[in-house]
Amino acid sequence: MTNFEAKFRLFAEHCTEDYLIRYANKGLYKRSLKDIEQGVSVQYAWNASSVSCRLSEGTACTLEDRLDQWQCSCPSERICKHVLIAILYYRKEHGGDASAIGTAALEPAEASDPSVRQDASGAQPDGTAFAEKPAEADASSQAPTTASVDGAPASESPVSSGRFQWLLASDLERLIKPYSAAVVEEAMFRLGYPAEIEVIRDPLLLTVRLVSQQVEVSFTEEPDLGKALFKPKQAAGTLAKLEALLRFRKLHGLDDAQALGEKAYEAKFSLQTVRECREMLAGMLRTGLARLPQSFIAQLETLAVAAHSGNLPDIERSLRGIQGELQLFLNRHVRFSMPSLLDRITKLYLALQVLEQQRVSAMLQSQLIGSFRSKYFTVPELHLYGLGADAWETRSGYRGITYYFYGLNDQEVYTYSDVRATYYDSQQFIYTDRYASKIPWLPGVSFREWAGEELQFRNVKVNEERRLSSGEGAKLELLGRKPVEEIRFGERLMQDPAEITREEHATVDLFAAPRERLALVRIARIADQCFHAQTQELHVTVEHESGETLVMVFPYDKDWETAIHRLEKGYGLSKLEHFIAFVRIQGGRMYPISFLKESKVISLKLDVGLGRRGAFARI
Repeated sequence: MTNFEAKFRLFAEHCTEDYLIRYANKGLYKRSLKDIEQGVSVQYAWNASSVSCRLSEGTACTLEDRLDQWQCSCPSERICKHVLIAILYYRKEHGGDASAIGTAALEPAEASDPSVRQDASGAQPDGTAFAEKPAEADASSQAPTTASVDGAPASESPVSSGRFQWLLASDLERLIKPYSAAVVEEAMFRLGYPAEIEVIRDPLLLTVRLVSQQVEVSFTEEPDLGKALFKPKQAAGTLAKLEALLRFRKLHGLDDAQALGEKAYEAKFSLQTVRECREMLAGMLRTGLARLPQSFIAQLETLAVAAHSGNLPDIERSLRGIQGELQLFLNRHVRFSMPSLLDRITKLYLALQVLEQQRVSAMLQSQLIGSFRSKYFTVPELHLYGLGADAWETRSGYRGITYYFYGLNDQEVYTYSDVRATYYDSQQFIYTDRYASKIPWLPGVSFREWAGEELQFRNVKVNEERRLSSGEGAKLELLGRKPVEEIRFGERLMQDPAEITREEHATVDLFAAPRERLALVRIARIADQCFHAQTQELHVTVEHESGETLVMVFPYDKDWETAIHRLEKGYGLSKLEHFIAFVRIQGGRMYPISFLKESKVISLKLDVGLGRRGAFARI
């Protein structure tokens, strides 16, 4: 026996049914077995590093001791049945159990599909788990080893040495080089969500199964992501391969944030515009507000236009925000706030200084630059709990309704906004009509119903601010809503009076987008409500379950005049006890959005203000 024949025999023994099916498909594999059963034979001629195979029906092919290198006289551009026949026939004639192979191929797919060989005991209580087991093992080694994807590595690593060590190699930059910045950015985004993976080993493949997506990625011994196999074939293979690799590396304690960030973010901007903006702000601070000419507003507008052209979207927004504050100052408007103006100037100046010095990574520079349009990425699965809806209108001519949901898996608040521009004469946004209109994911379900449901989304698109997209491809299922008292809300959302009333000190956080402060508060009863004519606000005094009193503020607005009057007169409010209020906190004041009790949700502006007279009676 030649040296290569010995190598090929070992290779043929490792060519399990699962391995061959992953490279080809189950139909091709079964047709190859059927041809052998019907009498097709193969003659082998051994070369120094290959074997020439001639099938009895006339086809010739050349094989090596690896399946990604082959040649065949047939016109197929992909792996063909002749290659499979050459391998399977050799196994049959030289020690392979042909009867076992054939029987396995004709059994139902579930019997040989590695995706169902892992039992549910591999899952962690939070639904995030890692399960690792060899594809072929005796009964004593079938118990899976589990560990959190975000936690410590499993006690036994399948790649601590050997052919698959490249999966944990430190040179990730080389592995992800063929991928576009957009694919890497989406993979980074998906890593922020918990996911269960299963690892299945056989002699030639290491398979990572993304459980929630029902996708399997099989890595070969060659350090090349492009040669990894995946199924089902219609899956987004490019992204699946990268995500499987990154989750596997993360499981083993590797932090790839730096390498991924350098690839995903491209910080291209006008450095000259940055310098001009910083010099303008420095001059403004030297001059002072009292001596600032009104023409300075025009300078801000000019620089905002330059920032737009220089690919500096967040700088443009900051300049227009300062412009708006200065306009309020020059008009002696009561809403002008000096702390707000100083906060805007400080944050913008520091951001400009960091960009000008160019000493931070491309990822941090990209966060300072921002983007003109929010990027949405597909999340395989979201389990959400409705918190209510809030209607609003901006001075710039936009109206909308924002719907709030709590992520039961990651304890984050998600939103969906239905928004329209109303500054055109032909455009209208009637809250009653929009609230009663149908959602885009399911026929026959209104936004009013949707706001108070428990939901299961699959393949829904979400952006970095956790806003949901109504784009195509998402699948929605309405679940039975559990009582709110049974939901375990995170400490960050469920707050006590001391947290709500604490003084908020202005902080400058350059590398994080500002987010509204939302909270859930456990209310024992309504103590009092009164309308303050001077401030045009309705104050509702409530008693917290701890016995402390808090004041919820409902600013007057013409659109919500009916709600104000009904709340002021009680409207069943005084009888409401032991419920949870979902509020927005600004400056230590609570602005209520909705009330929740048992399985009911009342959105105050929309449900009370739009005519649902029995709203509070229902909860």
